[in-house]
Amino acid sequence: MTRVSRKVVWPARQSTLKAAPAVFAKLQPTHPGRDTVLQYCPMLGVALLILTAAVLTSCGGSGVPPGAGGNGGSSISVQMTQPPPASLVAGGSAGLVATVFNDKNNAGVTWSCAPANACGTFTPSTTGYQITTQYTAPVAPANGPITTNLAYTVTITATSVADTSQSASATVTVAQQYAIVLFPGNGSFGMVASVTLDGNGNVIGGEADGSANGFYWNAPSITGTYALDSTGHGNISLSLNDTTCCGTLQQTHGITATSNSHLVIAEEDQFNGLTIGAVGSMDLQTAGPAFSGAQVSGGYSFVLAGYSGASGENGSWGGIFTADGTATASNAGNLTGGIFDENVGNDGGGTGYNSATGAAGLPFTGTYTAPDADGRGILTLTASPDTPGPCGAGQGTCTQYVYYLVTPEVLQLTSMTNVGNAGNTGSAFGQGAFATAANDTPAALAGSFVFSYYGFGDNNNGGDSDAAAGQFTADANGNVNAGIMDLNVENGGAPGPTIVTTDIPLAGSTINISGGPRGTFTAPSGQIYNIYLTDPNLNLLDPNNPIGTGGALVFEANNTSSTTAYGNAIGVAIPQADPATASLSGSDAIFLSNQSNLGGCCSYDGGFTGELTVSTTTPGTFSGEGDFQGMGTNSATLITGPLSGTFTADVSNPGRFTGTITTTPSFPLGAVGGTTPGTENVNFYMANSSQGFVVETDTMAPVFGAVEAQGTITVGASVQRPHSRQRQHSHPKNLLQMIREQHGRLAGHAGSEHE
Repeated sequence: MTRVSRKVVWPARQSTLKAAPAVFAKLQPTHPGRDTVLQYCPMLGVALLILTAAVLTSCGGSGVPPGAGGNGGSSISVQMTQPPPASLVAGGSAGLVATVFNDKNNAGVTWSCAPANACGTFTPSTTGYQITTQYTAPVAPANGPITTNLAYTVTITATSVADTSQSASATVTVAQQYAIVLFPGNGSFGMVASVTLDGNGNVIGGEADGSANGFYWNAPSITGTYALDSTGHGNISLSLNDTTCCGTLQQTHGITATSNSHLVIAEEDQFNGLTIGAVGSMDLQTAGPAFSGAQVSGGYSFVLAGYSGASGENGSWGGIFTADGTATASNAGNLTGGIFDENVGNDGGGTGYNSATGAAGLPFTGTYTAPDADGRGILTLTASPDTPGPCGAGQGTCTQYVYYLVTPEVLQLTSMTNVGNAGNTGSAFGQGAFATAANDTPAALAGSFVFSYYGFGDNNNGGDSDAAAGQFTADANGNVNAGIMDLNVENGGAPGPTIVTTDIPLAGSTINISGGPRGTFTAPSGQIYNIYLTDPNLNLLDPNNPIGTGGALVFEANNTSSTTAYGNAIGVAIPQADPATASLSGSDAIFLSNQSNLGGCCSYDGGFTGELTVSTTTPGTFSGEGDFQGMGTNSATLITGPLSGTFTADVSNPGRFTGTITTTPSFPLGAVGGTTPGTENVNFYMANSSQGFVVETDTMAPVFGAVEAQGTITVGASVQRPHSRQRQHSHPKNLLQMIREQHGRLAGHAGSEHE
């Protein structure tokens, strides 16, 4: 909509003929058959021109050149004659034109916008009569309020130079790009993507890649719908168009926003999509829209989860590498200093690469391509644990990973080649100062931290899983003087009882980091975790958020025995600034995940998303809403029900809380659409009042999760999820059976998959 700041005051009629030449130019004949009136009746032509000029000047027509028709008593007014479109993609441009009436000196307008310093640019910033400025839309500033449909609206104003009290304004909604990572659901089904949200509830573009045991797929385009309710919780339904594996599929996720730049996400459509209940995050791509190979630069630490076809077991992977920032549209950049770790299975100590080579890891180098307009590029590695290489030049196919940029320090990854040997998905995070060897000492993890991890413990593709969470405090020499953790393992097939071990002491553990960002954390039991340092200025859960930064990635490096209920896990540790004050408070996004052999027990995905608000009148309680199931066509209508819970401080371990979570339907094992509430016992480990982890402590399921504080919410209470607008696509409900038919390599694992 264009707004004019005041009514146009038409100038008094003037009888001058000075405007006649301009008008005559506009009346030049263009049809020969009709030219004779002006050619042979000059007196009539002149009379018509005089009359036309008089009418135009008396009416103040918008086509009058600046200065024409005005007098000393005439006032200036502004009209945006070519306003911006209703919506524009971040980085996109549009031509704008404004006309100033009675602007005798053609001073023109000055272009400005709001919010200040975050609304785009104009080239040029001042324009005269009928001169176009080129407006370029911005990436929304991160950590902004949660708005209706995550809309980011810019107000553009053209202000008269001659009279700055006169202006005209228009608004434009700027569509934004978000990167998605879904860590593998059911053992190996992971996805990374970029989606463009238009701010009006529509997904208008994007691309996705995913991998699993034995196959890789790409969706070259994405459309769909999304919505948030008044709590910041909602859904996003994606049409993965023309996938290379399975045609066009719809995949529906629950989402909850903590800000305009970060959401938690889980697939919740009963195996309808390609990630089988996977959970992860959805983050504003602030590296864009001008993505470049120079942004992929410096040291990175990474973790991945998935399935090793080479070993026939679920696995976890981790490591480090350095990118040189030289990739261009025509030339690849270089990867150096890589170390790749692997741990697969639980059968008597694991059978992965590290079980044979100790903690040495596998060295690798490689190349990478510059990202495209979606922030997507490719890493090519000379070797990986399941395909040791070397590769290229007739020596075999290199292992490749697709990446999507969130920030220059965050890459979301999934395997692209050699997926018959290993299909895995995860994230890489910049190392910042810890890319410098001199900074890599145990002091990097001095202080208090909370952590969470999950993984799988047997040889099934999507088999038994484990989950853990805990906290520890260490000194600058690597001595852990306090700590506790809880571990929950499915070891015999869901929905059978799990093995729960709570209150595991961590005091006496040691941290060893020397001369590199890859080190170890050794627990008193002999359990070893590799730790990969990350930038102390990077928030690992919410990478665009400058609060709560620092920490490390966690990789379970060994399995202590064939009878010990450990698996192969990956996770994250984040700083606990002040354990005494860390607690649940305010409103929070929550996700929960149960990835334990769902195909053998259950008819729904294992991811839950929701929102909770801590009571200000009944201490130690919270309430909210959430979902993990869908119904209707393609199970795309999510079943949202009430959520409530309790939490009580553990006075012996500040920052740790024992509690409960009650959901309807009952998560994770309740019937689809059930109305009977279910309660699970959990422990919370809070890093601060903004971030923390959850682990289930009863024998129902090995559930893990996280809570993250929400910022300001401006979504109207009346906004509801537009289920009726979701696009529906018909395809086989038994997706895994379809994939099995298309990829014969999966047939050997049919006993562990969904029927």
